[in-house]
Amino acid sequence: MNLPEDFYTRAISAIFLLSVVLFSIIKGGMFFTIFLIMVSSVIFFEWMRMASKSFWILRGIISTLGLGAILSFSDFGSLSLLAFFLTFLFICIVSELTNSSYKLSSFGFIYITIAVTAIEWLRGFEQGLAFLIILLTSIMVSDTSAYLVGNWLGGPKLFKQISPNKTLSGFVAAITFGTFWFYLASSFLTGYYNLKFFFVGILIVISSILGDLFISFLKRKAGIKDTGFLIPGHGGVLDRADSILSVFFLIPFLLIIFGLVESLTLIVPGW
Repeated sequence: MNLPEDFYTRAISAIFLLSVVLFSIIKGGMFFTIFLIMVSSVIFFEWMRMASKSFWILRGIISTLGLGAILSFSDFGSLSLLAFFLTFLFICIVSELTNSSYKLSSFGFIYITIAVTAIEWLRGFEQGLAFLIILLTSIMVSDTSAYLVGNWLGGPKLFKQISPNKTLSGFVAAITFGTFWFYLASSFLTGYYNLKFFFVGILIVISSILGDLFISFLKRKAGIKDTGFLIPGHGGVLDRADSILSVFFLIPFLLIIFGLVESLTLIVPGW
């Protein structure tokens, strides 16, 4: 099997990023909150630049300050909701006044903020650390297996107009290995095997794939190849975090729909 030319660069970057993320998650507390805000600020700037190059720095600053205000309230109550609404409104107004894309800019703030807030919220649970690690490693296994198997076996292109490098073999590999890893990790952690883990794993992996495709679609629409240049081999923090954002954007809604906000017994009993 011939590895792609950029495999080692991508692998080193991915391992470094995952190590930093895991260290921050394990550390927890204020250190983790500050880390989330710092990484999110880069993602905000890259998103706003992708949405429109007109006053993108200003929109990025507003989004970062808004998220910082939201995360400063630990209970995510009425004050957090007020900060969220005011920031959203301010971004819409600034985008309109500067002839920027107010729809994509405001949606980007909502999309990224919900995902990042979900990460912070989940970390606060008794078994939140284990849950976050399972989710992040499942995304990584899915992404890596799709990349390797897709380049190895090739095959029909699934999304030619959006992401021409995505193949059927890579898609199947992502679903298979990502779901299998999530199932095994969840079963090992809880001490019992439950079919629910399998179905949740599929939803998580599919969500990560859709997140990747979503950002690829937006980049193609904006006429850019990469969102940034901070991570070698990955083009930008947003490019690396696209799958993570979509998964954590979905997770709170899944927990609410299934009535698991209080107990979260779907993944790890005892929360």
